Amino acid sequence: MTKLMQWLAALFAFLAIYIYLLTAEVESLKNFHYEIKILPIVIIALFGIHSINVVLYRTFTIRDCNEASEELQKDIKEARADLISKGFKFRD
Repeated sequence: MTKLMQWLAALFAFLAIYIYLLTAEVESLKNFHYEIKILPIVIIALFGIHSINVVLYRTFTIRDCNEASEELQKDIKEARADLISKGFKFRD
């Protein structure tokens, strides 16, 4: 099952329960009718807060790749030397 199918299945399950709660005359839920109506907005807001937290956490805990940086610098020097040997002139 792909991730899209998982999200769609969860969305349809939520919608089925949500529509049932909105349309059914359940006595024990009569006091919570307003909360049930705003539930999708609350869920979207919580999802947004979660997304912001994930992005910030991954931004602040990014790893330094010193080995990759050194390797890239070495490759740049080799490419530069190769271009100079072929007659390319750099404006330094």
